[in-house]
Amino acid sequence: MIYVFSIRVPATSANLGAGFDCLALAIDMYNTFTFTEAPRGFRGDNLIYRSYYAVFEHFGAEIIDIKIDVDSNIPISRGLGSSASCIVAGVLAANKILNFPLSDGEVLNFANVIEGHPDNVSAALNGGITVSTTESGKVLTNKIIPADLFKLVALIPDFELSTKESRSVIPREISLDEAVFNIQRTALLLSSLINGNLDFLKFATEDKIHQPYRMKLIENSDEIFHIAYELGALAVFLSGAGPTIMCIIKKDDDEFKPKLDDKLLNISGGWKSFEHKIENYGAKIIN
Repeated sequence: MIYVFSIRVPATSANLGAGFDCLALAIDMYNTFTFTEAPRGFRGDNLIYRSYYAVFEHFGAEIIDIKIDVDSNIPISRGLGSSASCIVAGVLAANKILNFPLSDGEVLNFANVIEGHPDNVSAALNGGITVSTTESGKVLTNKIIPADLFKLVALIPDFELSTKESRSVIPREISLDEAVFNIQRTALLLSSLINGNLDFLKFATEDKIHQPYRMKLIENSDEIFHIAYELGALAVFLSGAGPTIMCIIKKDDDEFKPKLDDKLLNISGGWKSFEHKIENYGAKIIN
């Protein structure tokens, strides 16, 4: 076999409350994709393969047939960037096999076109917390490394919620007051994460654009938000389109998770909590 390598891609949590479709962070939860050369004429048909083939087609290059095995740890349709991880892995694999014709920025642009929005793919590629937008078809992104004062707790239920369904309930128009509300809190959130102003995080992750509508699709989400804050969470927000709920807690808070687990036993939906850190390095090719 000529090609044998793996690509490890982190999970991601987008929006962070107010930063709809622009903020995301990478989490130390990973999908690992192993690529091996396949017999000539072999074709796969999933998001990883389609992303891989798209790069070859873009350059008019002959497709190198490969087989992809996935060690999957990112749950599907839970708002943790599973599709972004597949896209990133496929694009990076093709770029490696073609001897890196795409720069890092072009890889991001390519992944964004496939995904349809830049937040998750940017965080998956770069790690840390990313702030992204698009201009004339190109992704503009900045990465920040937050103050090392907190950790994450992901609350993941046993039911799925598709991004398509979750987006369908968001209103197409909002008021000026609502727009200003979110702009103010997005700016406050970024400065608080960088400067370590933990007391501001609860207010900085408030949102009026998407969460109030999406939470109606997620049974018991209001109760879980309330419980998490009651137990000392610094911030609570939907992870991406949901249904996963993400909590920010103090780095030395070892009591939050066991207390939360006790409360979750009495809430339907099969909710389980998982403690995580922000992953600061992003996707990695492992030869």
